[in-house]
Amino acid sequence: MVAHELTFWLAAVLLLALTVESCIKLLNRNSFGIAVAVYVTVFAWYFVDPFIHPEQYDYLPPFLIDQSYGQVMLFLLGFRFFMPMAVHWIVRRRSAGVFDTRLTPEQILIGAGAIWLLLLVIGIYRVGGDVIGALFPIDSRAGVTMWGREAVSSSAGGFLVASAAYLFNAVTAFLGVLVFFQRSTFWRCIAGAMFAIALPYFFFEGARSHFLAAILPFILTYLFYGRHAIVIKFVILAVTFVCLDQGFKFVTAFRGTGFREALAAENPYQLMDEDLRQSGLNMIQELCFANAYLESGAASPAYGGRYLNELLNVVPRVIWPSKPLIGIDYAKWRGMEDPNSELGVFATVSTGMIGGGVLNFGEILGPVAAGILMALWTGLLIRWWEQRKSLLRLVLFMLGAALTFNLGRDISLLVLWPVIFAYFFVRFAEICATRRFGQVPQVATVTPPGPVHV
Repeated sequence: MVAHELTFWLAAVLLLALTVESCIKLLNRNSFGIAVAVYVTVFAWYFVDPFIHPEQYDYLPPFLIDQSYGQVMLFLLGFRFFMPMAVHWIVRRRSAGVFDTRLTPEQILIGAGAIWLLLLVIGIYRVGGDVIGALFPIDSRAGVTMWGREAVSSSAGGFLVASAAYLFNAVTAFLGVLVFFQRSTFWRCIAGAMFAIALPYFFFEGARSHFLAAILPFILTYLFYGRHAIVIKFVILAVTFVCLDQGFKFVTAFRGTGFREALAAENPYQLMDEDLRQSGLNMIQELCFANAYLESGAASPAYGGRYLNELLNVVPRVIWPSKPLIGIDYAKWRGMEDPNSELGVFATVSTGMIGGGVLNFGEILGPVAAGILMALWTGLLIRWWEQRKSLLRLVLFMLGAALTFNLGRDISLLVLWPVIFAYFFVRFAEICATRRFGQVPQVATVTPPGPVHV
Protein backbone atom coordinates (compact mmCIF):
# COMPACT_ATOMS: atom_id res chain seq x y z
CA MET A 1 0.00 0.00 0.00
CA VAL A 2 2.69 2.50 0.98
CA ALA A 3 4.86 1.90 -2.09
CA HIS A 4 1.85 2.59 -4.31
CA GLU A 5 1.62 6.22 -3.21
CA LEU A 6 3.30 8.87 -5.35
CA THR A 7 4.19 11.03 -2.35
CA PHE A 8 6.13 8.10 -0.85
CA TRP A 9 8.48 8.05 -3.83
CA LEU A 10 8.70 11.84 -4.01
CA ALA A 11 9.59 11.99 -0.31
CA ALA A 12 12.13 9.16 -0.77
CA VAL A 13 13.82 10.93 -3.69
CA LEU A 14 13.92 14.21 -1.76
CA LEU A 15 15.40 12.47 1.29
CA LEU A 16 18.02 10.73 -0.87
CA ALA A 17 19.02 13.99 -2.56
CA LEU A 18 19.37 15.82 0.76
CA THR A 19 21.33 12.92 2.26
CA VAL A 20 23.77 12.88 -0.66
CA GLU A 21 24.19 16.64 -0.33
CA SER A 22 25.02 16.30 3.37
CA CYS A 23 27.41 13.41 2.81
CA ILE A 24 29.32 15.43 0.20
CA LYS A 25 29.57 18.35 2.63
CA LEU A 26 30.70 15.99 5.37
CA LEU A 27 33.45 14.61 3.13
CA ASN A 28 34.50 18.19 2.38
CA ARG A 29 34.70 18.90 6.13
CA ASN A 30 31.73 21.26 5.94
CA SER A 31 29.88 21.36 9.27
CA PHE A 32 26.54 21.50 7.45
CA GLY A 33 27.09 17.82 6.72
CA ILE A 34 26.04 17.09 10.30
CA ALA A 35 22.47 17.38 8.99
CA VAL A 36 22.91 13.81 7.75
CA ALA A 37 22.02 12.71 11.31
CA VAL A 38 18.54 14.17 10.83
CA TYR A 39 18.10 12.52 7.43
CA VAL A 40 19.13 9.12 8.80
CA THR A 41 16.61 9.67 11.60
CA VAL A 42 13.83 10.45 9.11
CA PHE A 43 14.67 7.36 7.07
CA ALA A 44 14.69 5.05 10.08
CA TRP A 45 11.44 6.26 11.62
CA TYR A 46 9.37 7.01 8.48
CA PHE A 47 10.53 4.69 5.68
CA VAL A 48 11.58 1.38 7.24
CA ASP A 49 8.54 0.12 9.15
CA PRO A 50 6.15 -0.21 6.15
CA PHE A 51 8.51 -2.83 4.74
CA ILE A 52 8.96 -4.64 8.07
CA HIS A 53 5.24 -4.71 8.91
CA PRO A 54 3.41 -4.18 5.59
CA GLU A 55 0.23 -5.80 6.92
CA GLN A 56 -0.21 -2.98 9.45
CA TYR A 57 -0.66 -0.47 6.66
CA ASP A 58 -3.19 -2.37 4.58
CA TYR A 59 -6.15 -1.02 6.58
CA LEU A 60 -5.03 2.61 6.45
CA PRO A 61 -6.88 4.73 3.86
CA PRO A 62 -4.56 5.56 0.94
CA PHE A 63 -5.31 9.27 1.28
CA LEU A 64 -3.91 9.23 4.85
CA ILE A 65 -0.69 7.58 3.69
CA ASP A 66 -0.45 10.00 0.79
CA GLN A 67 -1.07 12.97 3.09
CA SER A 68 1.47 11.77 5.65
CA TYR A 69 4.32 11.36 3.17
CA GLY A 70 3.44 14.78 1.81
CA GLN A 71 4.01 16.05 5.35
CA VAL A 72 7.36 14.25 5.46
CA MET A 73 8.28 16.27 2.37
CA LEU A 74 7.15 19.49 4.07
CA PHE A 75 9.29 18.61 7.08
CA LEU A 76 12.37 17.99 4.93
CA LEU A 77 11.88 21.18 2.91
CA GLY A 78 11.26 23.22 6.07
CA PHE A 79 14.31 21.75 7.76
CA ARG A 80 16.59 22.37 4.77
CA PHE A 81 15.29 25.92 4.24
CA PHE A 82 15.60 27.05 7.86
CA MET A 83 18.80 25.19 8.79
CA PRO A 84 21.24 27.80 7.35
CA MET A 85 19.43 30.57 9.24
CA ALA A 86 19.39 28.52 12.46
CA VAL A 87 23.09 27.71 12.12
CA HIS A 88 23.98 31.34 11.41
CA TRP A 89 22.02 32.51 14.45
CA ILE A 90 23.27 29.86 16.89
CA VAL A 91 26.89 29.38 15.84
CA ARG A 92 27.71 33.07 15.74
CA ARG A 93 26.38 33.77 19.21
CA ARG A 94 29.02 34.57 21.82
CA SER A 95 29.85 31.57 23.98
CA ALA A 96 29.81 31.67 27.76
CA GLY A 97 32.19 28.72 27.85
CA VAL A 98 35.95 28.85 28.28
CA PHE A 99 37.47 26.26 26.00
CA ASP A 100 41.04 26.37 27.32
CA THR A 101 40.20 24.74 30.63
CA ARG A 102 43.67 23.14 30.92
CA LEU A 103 41.93 20.01 32.13
CA THR A 104 43.59 16.81 31.00
CA PRO A 105 41.50 13.88 29.75
CA GLU A 106 42.43 12.05 32.94
CA GLN A 107 41.10 14.88 35.12
CA ILE A 108 37.84 14.96 33.16
CA LEU A 109 37.58 11.19 33.54
CA ILE A 110 38.11 11.45 37.31
CA GLY A 111 35.30 13.99 37.59
CA ALA A 112 32.89 11.98 35.44
CA GLY A 113 33.92 8.75 37.16
CA ALA A 114 33.28 10.20 40.62
CA ILE A 115 29.73 11.14 39.62
CA TRP A 116 29.22 7.71 38.02
CA LEU A 117 30.43 5.91 41.16
CA LEU A 118 28.27 8.03 43.46
CA LEU A 119 25.17 7.37 41.37
CA LEU A 120 25.98 3.67 41.18
CA VAL A 121 26.24 3.44 44.97
CA ILE A 122 22.91 5.25 45.35
CA GLY A 123 21.32 2.96 42.78
CA ILE A 124 22.59 -0.16 44.53
CA TYR A 125 21.27 1.19 47.83
CA ARG A 126 17.82 1.71 46.24
CA VAL A 127 17.62 -2.00 45.35
CA GLY A 128 18.55 -3.10 48.85
CA GLY A 129 22.28 -3.49 48.33
CA ASP A 130 21.91 -6.15 45.63
CA VAL A 131 24.92 -5.32 43.42
CA ILE A 132 24.24 -8.01 40.82
CA GLY A 133 20.54 -7.19 40.72
CA ALA A 134 21.34 -3.50 40.24
CA LEU A 135 23.77 -4.02 37.38
CA PHE A 136 21.83 -6.89 35.78
CA PRO A 137 18.10 -6.17 36.32
CA ILE A 138 17.00 -9.36 34.58
CA ASP A 139 13.45 -8.99 35.88
CA SER A 140 13.30 -5.81 33.78
CA ARG A 141 9.92 -4.06 33.94
CA ALA A 142 8.44 -6.88 36.00
CA GLY A 143 10.91 -6.24 38.82
CA VAL A 144 12.84 -3.49 40.58
CA THR A 145 15.53 -1.42 38.89
CA MET A 146 17.98 1.17 40.23
CA TRP A 147 16.02 4.13 38.96
CA GLY A 148 12.53 2.70 38.83
CA ARG A 149 9.76 4.92 40.20
CA GLU A 150 6.04 5.60 39.93
CA ALA A 151 4.79 6.92 36.61
CA VAL A 152 3.36 9.97 38.38
CA SER A 153 5.12 11.04 41.56
CA SER A 154 4.25 14.19 43.48
CA SER A 155 7.12 13.78 45.94
CA ALA A 156 10.52 15.43 45.82
CA GLY A 157 12.03 11.94 45.85
CA GLY A 158 10.41 11.09 42.53
CA PHE A 159 11.93 14.16 40.90
CA LEU A 160 15.38 13.36 42.30
CA VAL A 161 15.20 9.72 41.16
CA ALA A 162 14.23 10.78 37.64
CA SER A 163 17.06 13.33 37.57
CA ALA A 164 19.56 10.74 38.81
CA ALA A 165 18.45 8.32 36.08
CA TYR A 166 19.08 10.87 33.32
CA LEU A 167 22.40 11.89 34.88
CA PHE A 168 23.52 8.25 35.10
CA ASN A 169 22.63 7.85 31.41
CA ALA A 170 24.61 10.98 30.52
CA VAL A 171 27.73 10.16 32.54
CA THR A 172 27.83 6.62 31.13
CA ALA A 173 27.80 8.05 27.61
CA PHE A 174 30.52 10.50 28.70
CA LEU A 175 32.73 7.61 29.81
CA GLY A 176 32.27 5.84 26.49
CA VAL A 177 33.62 8.85 24.59
CA LEU A 178 36.45 9.52 27.03
CA VAL A 179 37.83 6.01 26.43
CA PHE A 180 39.28 7.21 23.12
CA PHE A 181 41.20 10.18 24.55
CA GLN A 182 42.99 8.75 27.58
CA ARG A 183 46.74 8.99 27.18
CA SER A 184 47.71 5.83 29.06
CA THR A 185 46.56 2.23 29.08
CA PHE A 186 45.69 2.42 32.78
CA TRP A 187 43.22 5.29 32.43
CA ARG A 188 41.86 3.85 29.20
CA CYS A 189 41.08 0.61 31.00
CA ILE A 190 39.46 2.48 33.90
CA ALA A 191 37.16 4.40 31.53
CA GLY A 192 36.36 1.25 29.53
CA ALA A 193 35.63 -0.78 32.67
CA MET A 194 33.17 1.78 34.09
CA PHE A 195 31.46 2.07 30.71
CA ALA A 196 31.18 -1.70 30.29
CA ILE A 197 29.90 -2.22 33.83
CA ALA A 198 27.00 0.19 33.27
CA LEU A 199 25.85 -1.07 29.84
CA PRO A 200 24.03 -4.24 31.02
CA TYR A 201 21.78 -2.11 33.22
CA PHE A 202 20.56 -0.10 30.24
CA PHE A 203 20.11 -3.24 28.15
CA PHE A 204 18.10 -5.27 30.67
CA GLU A 205 16.16 -2.25 31.92
CA GLY A 206 14.12 -2.56 28.74
CA ALA A 207 14.16 1.02 27.42
CA ARG A 208 15.91 0.83 24.06
CA SER A 209 16.25 4.61 23.85
CA HIS A 210 18.26 4.69 27.10
CA PHE A 211 20.63 2.00 25.81
CA LEU A 212 21.11 3.88 22.53
CA ALA A 213 21.79 7.12 24.41
CA ALA A 214 24.54 5.32 26.33
CA ILE A 215 26.22 3.40 23.51
CA LEU A 216 25.77 5.54 20.37
CA PRO A 217 28.23 8.28 21.49
CA PHE A 218 30.87 5.54 21.86
CA ILE A 219 30.11 4.26 18.35
CA LEU A 220 30.13 7.74 16.80
CA THR A 221 33.44 8.61 18.48
CA TYR A 222 34.95 5.42 17.11
CA LEU A 223 33.78 6.33 13.59
CA PHE A 224 35.25 9.84 13.87
CA TYR A 225 38.41 9.14 15.86
CA GLY A 226 39.16 5.43 15.69
CA ARG A 227 42.45 4.60 13.96
CA HIS A 228 41.18 1.69 11.89
CA ALA A 229 40.85 2.01 8.12
CA ILE A 230 37.49 3.28 6.91
CA VAL A 231 36.62 -0.13 5.43
CA ILE A 232 37.21 -1.86 8.76
CA LYS A 233 35.14 0.80 10.52
CA PHE A 234 32.17 0.16 8.29
CA VAL A 235 32.48 -3.60 8.71
CA ILE A 236 32.48 -3.18 12.48
CA LEU A 237 29.55 -0.76 12.17
CA ALA A 238 27.59 -3.35 10.13
CA VAL A 239 28.28 -6.07 12.71
CA THR A 240 27.25 -3.67 15.49
CA PHE A 241 24.01 -2.88 13.68
CA VAL A 242 23.16 -6.59 13.37
CA CYS A 243 23.93 -7.14 17.06
CA LEU A 244 21.75 -4.18 18.09
CA ASP A 245 18.93 -5.36 15.85
CA GLN A 246 18.95 -8.87 17.31
CA GLY A 247 19.49 -7.61 20.84
CA PHE A 248 16.55 -5.22 20.66
CA LYS A 249 14.31 -8.02 19.40
CA PHE A 250 15.36 -10.01 22.45
CA VAL A 251 14.63 -7.05 24.74
CA THR A 252 11.24 -6.39 23.16
CA ALA A 253 10.22 -10.02 23.59
CA PHE A 254 11.11 -10.38 27.29
CA ARG A 255 11.23 -6.95 28.95
CA GLY A 256 7.61 -7.19 30.08
CA THR A 257 8.07 -10.51 31.91
CA GLY A 258 11.80 -10.48 32.64
CA PHE A 259 14.74 -12.42 31.22
CA ARG A 260 15.15 -15.18 33.83
CA GLU A 261 13.48 -17.93 31.84
CA ALA A 262 15.18 -16.87 28.62
CA LEU A 263 18.65 -16.76 30.15
CA ALA A 264 18.12 -20.14 31.79
CA ALA A 265 17.22 -21.76 28.46
CA GLU A 266 19.87 -23.43 26.31
CA ASN A 267 18.69 -21.41 23.33
CA PRO A 268 16.80 -18.28 24.43
CA TYR A 269 15.73 -17.50 20.88
CA GLN A 270 13.65 -20.68 20.83
CA LEU A 271 11.31 -18.95 23.28
CA MET A 272 10.78 -16.09 20.87
CA ASP A 273 8.21 -15.91 18.13
CA GLU A 274 9.85 -17.06 14.90
CA ASP A 275 8.10 -14.23 13.09
CA LEU A 276 9.28 -11.60 15.59
CA ARG A 277 10.27 -8.45 13.75
CA GLN A 278 11.69 -5.17 14.91
CA SER A 279 8.91 -2.95 16.26
CA GLY A 280 8.53 0.64 17.35
CA LEU A 281 9.75 2.36 14.17
CA ASN A 282 6.18 3.03 13.02
CA MET A 283 6.18 6.82 13.15
CA ILE A 284 4.68 7.09 9.67
CA GLN A 285 1.75 5.03 10.96
CA GLU A 286 1.43 7.34 13.98
CA LEU A 287 1.55 10.32 11.64
CA CYS A 288 -1.45 8.86 9.83
CA PHE A 289 -3.23 8.47 13.17
CA ALA A 290 -2.33 12.03 14.19
CA ASN A 291 -3.92 13.34 11.00
CA ALA A 292 -7.00 11.18 11.58
CA TYR A 293 -7.16 12.43 15.18
CA LEU A 294 -7.42 16.03 14.06
CA GLU A 295 -9.73 15.31 11.13
CA SER A 296 -12.12 13.37 13.38
CA GLY A 297 -12.78 16.51 15.41
CA ALA A 298 -11.62 14.83 18.62
CA ALA A 299 -9.13 17.67 19.04
CA SER A 300 -7.85 20.76 17.28
CA PRO A 301 -4.23 21.89 16.85
CA ALA A 302 -2.77 22.98 20.17
CA TYR A 303 -0.89 25.91 18.58
CA GLY A 304 2.25 25.11 20.49
CA GLY A 305 0.48 24.05 23.70
CA ARG A 306 1.88 20.52 23.57
CA TYR A 307 5.41 21.81 23.07
CA LEU A 308 4.84 24.18 25.99
CA ASN A 309 3.76 21.27 28.18
CA GLU A 310 6.98 19.50 27.21
CA LEU A 311 9.01 22.51 28.35
CA LEU A 312 7.03 22.85 31.58
CA ASN A 313 7.73 19.20 32.32
CA VAL A 314 10.97 20.43 33.93
CA VAL A 315 8.95 21.74 36.90
CA PRO A 316 8.81 19.05 39.63
CA ARG A 317 5.32 17.80 40.41
CA VAL A 318 6.00 18.40 44.10
CA ILE A 319 6.06 22.13 43.24
CA TRP A 320 3.24 21.98 40.68
CA PRO A 321 0.90 19.09 41.62
CA SER A 322 -1.49 19.85 38.75
CA LYS A 323 1.25 19.85 36.10
CA PRO A 324 -0.29 18.70 32.79
CA LEU A 325 0.27 15.11 31.80
CA ILE A 326 1.82 14.68 28.36
CA GLY A 327 -0.06 12.93 25.56
CA ILE A 328 -2.79 11.36 27.68
CA ASP A 329 -5.68 12.64 25.52
CA TYR A 330 -4.13 11.21 22.37
CA ALA A 331 -3.36 7.89 24.09
CA LYS A 332 -7.00 7.58 25.15
CA TRP A 333 -8.16 8.26 21.59
CA ARG A 334 -5.75 5.54 20.42
CA GLY A 335 -7.50 3.04 22.69
CA MET A 336 -5.03 2.95 25.58
CA GLU A 337 -7.48 4.07 28.27
CA ASP A 338 -7.36 2.28 31.60
CA PRO A 339 -9.49 3.64 34.47
CA ASN A 340 -7.44 1.68 37.00
CA SER A 341 -4.17 3.31 35.99
CA GLU A 342 -2.83 6.38 37.79
CA LEU A 343 -2.32 7.98 34.37
CA GLY A 344 -5.72 6.99 33.04
CA VAL A 345 -4.02 4.91 30.33
CA PHE A 346 -1.98 1.71 30.38
CA ALA A 347 0.52 3.17 27.88
CA THR A 348 1.31 6.44 26.18
CA VAL A 349 1.92 6.72 22.45
CA SER A 350 4.77 8.53 20.74
CA THR A 351 3.55 10.54 17.76
CA GLY A 352 6.95 11.03 16.14
CA MET A 353 8.75 14.30 15.51
CA ILE A 354 6.52 15.16 12.53
CA GLY A 355 3.32 13.91 14.19
CA GLY A 356 4.09 16.08 17.20
CA GLY A 357 4.32 19.09 14.92
CA VAL A 358 0.97 18.21 13.33
CA LEU A 359 -0.76 17.98 16.72
CA ASN A 360 0.73 21.34 17.66
CA PHE A 361 0.28 23.43 14.52
CA GLY A 362 -1.92 21.49 12.15
CA GLU A 363 -1.48 19.53 8.95
CA ILE A 364 0.42 22.17 6.94
CA LEU A 365 2.31 24.33 9.43
CA GLY A 366 2.96 21.44 11.81
CA PRO A 367 5.58 19.58 9.72
CA VAL A 368 7.33 22.88 8.98
CA ALA A 369 7.35 23.76 12.70
CA ALA A 370 8.92 20.38 13.49
CA GLY A 371 11.49 21.04 10.76
CA ILE A 372 12.37 24.40 12.33
CA LEU A 373 12.87 22.76 15.74
CA MET A 374 15.18 20.15 14.23
CA ALA A 375 17.04 22.91 12.36
CA LEU A 376 17.63 24.70 15.66
CA TRP A 377 18.83 21.46 17.22
CA THR A 378 21.18 20.84 14.31
CA GLY A 379 22.50 24.39 14.67
CA LEU A 380 23.32 23.66 18.30
CA LEU A 381 25.11 20.46 17.32
CA ILE A 382 27.16 22.35 14.73
CA ARG A 383 28.04 24.95 17.37
CA TRP A 384 29.36 22.22 19.68
CA TRP A 385 31.22 20.63 16.75
CA GLU A 386 32.88 23.93 15.92
CA GLN A 387 34.01 24.06 19.57
CA ARG A 388 35.49 20.54 19.42
CA LYS A 389 39.00 21.76 20.21
CA SER A 390 37.71 21.52 23.76
CA LEU A 391 37.41 17.87 24.73
CA LEU A 392 34.44 18.69 26.97
CA ARG A 393 32.54 20.26 24.06
CA LEU A 394 33.47 17.37 21.78
CA VAL A 395 31.95 14.89 24.23
CA LEU A 396 28.85 17.11 24.42
CA PHE A 397 28.55 16.99 20.63
CA MET A 398 28.85 13.21 20.52
CA LEU A 399 26.08 12.77 23.09
CA GLY A 400 23.83 15.30 21.32
CA ALA A 401 24.41 13.73 17.91
CA ALA A 402 23.53 10.31 19.34
CA LEU A 403 20.28 11.62 20.85
CA THR A 404 19.19 12.98 17.46
CA PHE A 405 17.99 9.51 16.52
CA ASN A 406 15.79 9.31 19.62
CA LEU A 407 14.26 12.69 18.73
CA GLY A 408 12.67 10.96 15.75
CA ARG A 409 10.26 9.33 18.17
CA ASP A 410 9.39 12.60 19.91
CA ILE A 411 10.87 16.10 20.07
CA SER A 412 10.78 16.17 23.83
CA LEU A 413 12.82 17.08 26.90
CA LEU A 414 12.31 13.48 27.97
CA VAL A 415 14.75 12.61 25.17
CA LEU A 416 17.14 15.51 25.72
CA TRP A 417 17.60 15.34 29.50
CA PRO A 418 20.88 13.36 29.28
CA VAL A 419 22.53 16.02 27.12
CA ILE A 420 21.10 18.79 29.31
CA PHE A 421 22.67 17.23 32.40
CA ALA A 422 25.88 16.71 30.44
CA TYR A 423 25.87 20.41 29.51
CA PHE A 424 25.58 21.37 33.19
CA PHE A 425 28.55 19.11 33.95
CA VAL A 426 30.59 20.72 31.15
CA ARG A 427 29.79 24.26 32.27
CA PHE A 428 30.57 23.38 35.89
CA ALA A 429 33.94 21.94 34.82
CA GLU A 430 34.70 25.02 32.72
CA ILE A 431 33.82 27.40 35.55
CA CYS A 432 35.88 25.45 38.11
CA ALA A 433 38.86 25.31 35.76
CA THR A 434 38.63 29.04 35.09
CA ARG A 435 38.65 29.85 38.79
CA ARG A 436 41.55 27.50 39.37
CA PHE A 437 43.81 28.74 36.61
CA GLY A 438 42.64 32.34 36.38
CA GLN A 439 40.61 34.08 33.72
CA VAL A 440 41.35 32.73 30.24
CA PRO A 441 40.47 34.73 27.10
CA GLN A 442 37.30 33.52 25.42
CA VAL A 443 39.13 32.98 22.14
CA ALA A 444 41.65 30.59 23.65
CA THR A 445 41.31 26.99 22.60
CA VAL A 446 43.01 23.72 23.33
CA THR A 447 43.25 20.71 21.08
CA PRO A 448 42.30 17.44 22.75
CA PRO A 449 44.97 14.77 22.71
CA GLY A 450 44.97 12.48 19.74
CA PRO A 451 42.63 9.51 19.93
CA VAL A 452 44.02 6.10 20.64
CA HIS A 453 43.26 2.73 19.19
CA VAL A 454 40.85 0.66 21.29
